[in-house]
Amino acid sequence: MSYLQLNQPLVVAKVHSLVTDTLANTICFNEIMKKLNGLYYPFMNHFNIELFYSKPALAFLNSTQAIVGDIYPENVIWDHDKTQRFINILSCYKNDIENERQAFIYQEAQNKRELQHYVSSLINHYSRLLFIRIDLKYAKETSHHVTIETFNDHMSKFRELIGNKKTCFEYLQGNAWALEQGDIKGGLHCHLLLMYDGSQRQSDWYLAKEVGEKWKTITGGLGEYYSYHDKETKQCYERNGKLGIGMIHQNNPAEVENALCTALYLTKPEKTEQYLKLKVPGMRTFGHGQFRTSKRRGLPPISK
Repeated sequence: MSYLQLNQPLVVAKVHSLVTDTLANTICFNEIMKKLNGLYYPFMNHFNIELFYSKPALAFLNSTQAIVGDIYPENVIWDHDKTQRFINILSCYKNDIENERQAFIYQEAQNKRELQHYVSSLINHYSRLLFIRIDLKYAKETSHHVTIETFNDHMSKFRELIGNKKTCFEYLQGNAWALEQGDIKGGLHCHLLLMYDGSQRQSDWYLAKEVGEKWKTITGGLGEYYSYHDKETKQCYERNGKLGIGMIHQNNPAEVENALCTALYLTKPEKTEQYLKLKVPGMRTFGHGQFRTSKRRGLPPISK
């Protein structure tokens, strides 16, 4: 793929990776120089001051600007001297980058505890729940049309549908979602967990397909999805004693434990390279439904 064909999220992901690899000394000098010449112009061409960028991406911006100043990006050539200066200046941002990484780990740990409590509450409340896990993403051949603003818009519309609880979301009792970005290919995606009333919904494969097709409709055909509910995938999990999707019975400890493990995949503090490298202001990257609501039967009234 030509560097000029990189879309906005992918070029930022590659810049992020270049900075972290440079600081970790896992990339040679000539490769840094080559990537600078390939990435600087498309990064500056896509740069939007209204978006929030990761610390490595900002370190790239500040370091390169300190060297080339107001020279038009298309006229900049990264030679040996400029590249060495880039490496030297970049080291000034090492602490900022590490602090952001630690903040991500802390927040993910918080999210994990919160999600575990939420899912456990639902399991304890219903005798059986139908667990659906799918990943929402974009087709490789159309991903160049997708910006972070597009992704945010699609996710907002999709969450609104979930909240309405109509069509394929009828009898939905719980949900959780996490937005991520691939560390190498830079692909934007969403890990989605849906929990339905098991007395009303039974076919997990069919539901997963309906939800995935809903995502494709919302994205105008740009989206695709991965379902964990085909027969072969479920049999593989079952053989390994790790099947945590489909019908989960409250009185089956093994099913409950596996279901919790499935849910908690959405919040893994060790996935430090999977967070979004750029965001729209106010953009949420993780969320779940509420357990205590006025519409949930069998709970004491919510005091006013």
